[in-house]
Amino acid sequence: MTTMRAGLLCASALTGLLALNPAPALAQDAEVSEIVVTGSRIARKDYVSESPIVTVGQEQIAAVGMVTIENTLNQLPQFTPSNGSGTNTTNFVTTPGQAYANLRGLGPTRTLVLIDGRRVVAGNPNAVVDLNTVPTFLVDSVETITGGASAVYGSDAIAGVVNFKLKRNFEGLQVDAQFGATERNDAGQLTASVGWGKNFERGNLAVAATYDKREGLLASDRDWSAVGYSILTTGLTPSGAATIPDGRFDPASNTAGAANLPSQAAMNAVFGAYGFAPGTVARGTSLSFNADGTLFSTSPVNNYKGVRSAGFSPSSYTFNSAAYRYLNLPLERWSLFASGRYDLTDNLEAYGTAGYTTYDVSRQLGPASASDGAFPGPDIVVPVTNPFIPADLRTLLASRADPTAAFYPRRAFNEVGGRLSNNTYETTQVVAGLRAALPIKDWKWDLYASYGQMDHSEDQFGNVSRAAMRTLTFAPDGGVAICGGFNIFGAAKVSPSCAAYIAREVTNSTTIKQTVVEGYTTGSLIDLPAGALKFSAGAQYRKDDFDYSPDLLLRGPDIVGFNPAVPVSGDITSKEVYAELLVPVLADLPLIESLDVTLGGRVSDYSTTGQVSAYKADLTWKPASGLLIRGGYQRAVRAPNIAELFSPASLGFVGIGSPGTGTTAGDPCDVRSSFRTGASATAVRTLCLSQGVPTAIIDTFNQASTQVEIVGGGNPALTEETADSFTAGAVWSPAVDAPFLRRFSISLDYYKIEVADVVGTIGVPTILASCFNADGSNPGLFNTNFYCQQFTRLTSGQITGVAQTQVNLASVKTSGIDAQVDWAFDLADLGLPESAGALAFNLVVTKLDSFERQARPSAAFVDYAGTIGADLSGGALPDWKSVLSATWTAGPVKTTLRWRHIAAMTDARSVPTFSPTAVNTPDYDVFDLSGSWKVDDRVTLRAGINNLADRDPPYFTSYPNSNTDPSTFDILGRRFFVGINAKF
Repeated sequence: MTTMRAGLLCASALTGLLALNPAPALAQDAEVSEIVVTGSRIARKDYVSESPIVTVGQEQIAAVGMVTIENTLNQLPQFTPSNGSGTNTTNFVTTPGQAYANLRGLGPTRTLVLIDGRRVVAGNPNAVVDLNTVPTFLVDSVETITGGASAVYGSDAIAGVVNFKLKRNFEGLQVDAQFGATERNDAGQLTASVGWGKNFERGNLAVAATYDKREGLLASDRDWSAVGYSILTTGLTPSGAATIPDGRFDPASNTAGAANLPSQAAMNAVFGAYGFAPGTVARGTSLSFNADGTLFSTSPVNNYKGVRSAGFSPSSYTFNSAAYRYLNLPLERWSLFASGRYDLTDNLEAYGTAGYTTYDVSRQLGPASASDGAFPGPDIVVPVTNPFIPADLRTLLASRADPTAAFYPRRAFNEVGGRLSNNTYETTQVVAGLRAALPIKDWKWDLYASYGQMDHSEDQFGNVSRAAMRTLTFAPDGGVAICGGFNIFGAAKVSPSCAAYIAREVTNSTTIKQTVVEGYTTGSLIDLPAGALKFSAGAQYRKDDFDYSPDLLLRGPDIVGFNPAVPVSGDITSKEVYAELLVPVLADLPLIESLDVTLGGRVSDYSTTGQVSAYKADLTWKPASGLLIRGGYQRAVRAPNIAELFSPASLGFVGIGSPGTGTTAGDPCDVRSSFRTGASATAVRTLCLSQGVPTAIIDTFNQASTQVEIVGGGNPALTEETADSFTAGAVWSPAVDAPFLRRFSISLDYYKIEVADVVGTIGVPTILASCFNADGSNPGLFNTNFYCQQFTRLTSGQITGVAQTQVNLASVKTSGIDAQVDWAFDLADLGLPESAGALAFNLVVTKLDSFERQARPSAAFVDYAGTIGADLSGGALPDWKSVLSATWTAGPVKTTLRWRHIAAMTDARSVPTFSPTAVNTPDYDVFDLSGSWKVDDRVTLRAGINNLADRDPPYFTSYPNSNTDPSTFDILGRRFFVGINAKF
């Protein structure tokens, strides 16, 4: 923190906020005063979008006080935070730390991100733009439209478009710096920038640079996340990883499986010596190791002699990894930008931009955990000859039917440290183009080429080697001669030298390239009685290349820690033509001041899926001055991306939650699960046996971990997604000279989006719950059921190999209402003096009517509106979400109070079947205060306090990431920021 503050003092004298980009190309632009709003390529006077549109200005971005732009977007009601994007905590294996835009909860792959109306290179193989590459200091405004926009922009615009519009007409030198931190003196953020621009006779040149730094925040740094909990209405139960640093012995994990358990007599003898009655600990119960070599059972806990910290639970002994996991990832970023334009002739202009962004971000997870996985077999194999086996464990091993059989213990290697991933991203984007006015009416043309490249290098630490561990466990002296001794039976017993011996560092690299060549022309065809018939047409060529090269160690079976990986490469090219027609139907009639129809279409030919089409029909009607009624229909498409098409089959892990009464979470075969105690308990037990849970342990069976192994991959046979979007609404700006209505406007819009042939996978919790008939999908509880066939079990009964191959599943449907109110007036209108200033109010609110998902074709739709926890990323889909700002301006002083509201949500465990023990989230309200003081024409100071009441995020049942959803709710707490802007 001290370093950042010192850096601020230096940077504030040198750096600042830039406002730049080429001025409009042609003199005719200023004369005609036409503008282009996101969603169309046709420029019009006094244009209001025919699609629902929300615009965020630079002042609103600055008021958030954060260094990355996704924090601003995620506070808007139209956005659903995606996979930790609010704090850059995404765990995507090849792109940790990236941030995405997710409109309407339909996913980042269905939200198209543009900069100045142009595509930019993606940040990952899912063709999603990394918002970290959008330099916040350059952004003048963000325009967001809802509904399909593929007819105008092509694939991916199913949910809508987010268009970052960069600043224009910059001249002179401008510097800016801002620093922020929480009241706990952590999670510091610094941003500092400098920009220079110069107009000359035939053009403009501008350059800028910015530096951002964000400090990390661990889960252990906040009381509400310092301990992981199983969250139920019956109370909070400490919960964590089942693979523990103390080491764990699962009796069924050996070469003969459950047929080779220790005898109950031996178990009684060992625990009888500890003072426990016979039968207290069953022969199949998982065991761990005290510091003195004695044993303790892990579920429930018997004979534990260690420290009972805040994360200890007598019902189940687990590992609390809060001290390793980041809530807020540390980030350091540099951005450079340059733009220029030059009039080659009076009508022909050359223009170009060049941007470069590089940032470093670290992700850290709990230590590598060795288990008895399905592939490539158990991580640790221990022969009975190992010298470190405690005496009491030897007694149990010797009582087995085959006393010489090797066994497979579990262990988390905190001696090696957490799994740390250091990432460097470098993104370059270059645009060069020509534009001119034609000597025909108002016709113009624009031709440009752009090239973008993203290079990502990831250095992983904390992995361990299976081969190295087996070398040590099979050594006659237990590895003493090699590294001092590899004792895994108890916490902190692995020597530093042996920890270094098994540790492995790996490096992965990713390169993504995008080439775009596009040209279009627009202008008026003929003059109709109601106005000019306007037309736009263009063509685009695009090629996206992706290459992911994981370290050779990750490609093989040796690494334990980060997920194994396989190389992925591929390319997709598209050739597209499009056209748009604005038809002025009627004008200057009673109740029809104007009536316009806009038609558009696009045909795209993909090298992967072939030819696809998108089209639209929109209407705008002004029955009277100040009132606009708008609506339309759009057919949008999304072609499968490289990851969905070409990713080879690979292993991963997904959380399934903790089992318990009243919840469908966890493994249904676990004896603690509601499935094992409900009305169908006998049939569930039979199904579990048919799936491979051993008879010897069926009545004491525990799923060892809340995470299960999945097998995912791409599918070259995928077809495109299609979506039908319907919008209807009105905008009213009273055209009256009344004091309180001069600056009043309100918009109200309805949207409905239906996506068919959705590319994706069925969620693992859904597969498990449906297999065991939680939603009526398997009333006979037969193992031949579709969902039951999507996973297998190890000989120990543990779930493994859940199928997650990409397929065209079924449909998603969502609908809702957006409203925006803007109202401003002078306080003098209330009889106060002129010096009292003015008040301005802005309200943006969304009502989510429905969000229906279909797991597979012919399956019933399930409505998740008003719920949270249906997705790994939290899946927050509140019925109501709003942001209300009130701004008072008096002379050089401006103060804004902002209220962010998220309505109460039902935990997804209660959908579609009510769960009486699931914990829901309450109404969540956060207030922010910010202000600025314009010292003079050159210097402006600003400051703010976010989360004034220091509101903690709420707990809920379904989401295991630090007990809440760090993307949706505020995890930093009360925080302050100060900034300065100076112009020279």
